[in-house]
Amino acid sequence: MMELPPDIRSRLQSLEKLPTLPVVIENLGRALKDPEVDADQIARIIEDDPAIMARIMKVVYSVYFQGAKAPPTLKAAIVRLGFQAVSNLAMSAAVFSTFPPKNNTVFDRSAFWRHCIATGIAAECVHNELSRFAGLDLSPDVLHVCGLLHDIGKIIFEQYFHDRFVEALELSKTREMSLSAAESRVLGTDHTRVGAWLGRKWNLSEQLLEVVRWHHSPQNAAPEYQGVVSVCYLANLLVNAAGQGDSGNAYPRYARKIEHEFDLDAKNLLYLNNLIQTKMEQTPLMMALSA
Repeated sequence: MMELPPDIRSRLQSLEKLPTLPVVIENLGRALKDPEVDADQIARIIEDDPAIMARIMKVVYSVYFQGAKAPPTLKAAIVRLGFQAVSNLAMSAAVFSTFPPKNNTVFDRSAFWRHCIATGIAAECVHNELSRFAGLDLSPDVLHVCGLLHDIGKIIFEQYFHDRFVEALELSKTREMSLSAAESRVLGTDHTRVGAWLGRKWNLSEQLLEVVRWHHSPQNAAPEYQGVVSVCYLANLLVNAAGQGDSGNAYPRYARKIEHEFDLDAKNLLYLNNLIQTKMEQTPLMMALSA
């Protein structure tokens, strides 16, 4: 069990409908390890969850097949996108569907998911462009999922501890403090601990759990995962500094933090920001999914 205050842990444990990831995600992960898997097999797995399939097809059609005489088949979409991209899309659709938007909240879900997706894209750019991370064997797909899920604890707070989370959001804004610090003051814990707790329940990989838990303090991650956590830490800072989406974090000094910790001057920072923006424009599928 992750280190959570008794009242938070008790509340989470008492929830009868605490969300779980659909079985289709686990089945997709298993299938993709088979080098002989084909588009028909991937399609059959996704078809087992009509809600995920419908969301995937809606987004794929809006991005790639608008104007077509007939809607694409799922198999055609899989062939067009590739297996791993479809798996990432399914994971995203599953997470978004698992946590439907709440009404009358100050926390903008669409902007939040755009932040998460942008963080995954930024992580790919950081990994590819900075020599300090060149030796890490990290695929874009892994980094995209890390970005998608790194802040998942905030959704738990908003869904199940809404009033206190809103108080933390306001405290972060008025005191110009990090949201993690504000959460700890109001709730007695922060989104990284709650997110890792949920990730453990979802049977996420140790690599993903380390990213969720330590993406604000990579030096505390297990040594074998400090590289990927550092990549995601910098990516998160870059996305927050550029105002890509909205993580709910009102801390104002991201650029200074990036320059100090990673020795990136204004020129390099601008280059990375432009690269991330270009990459996001070239990745309309994931961005459309957050809408």
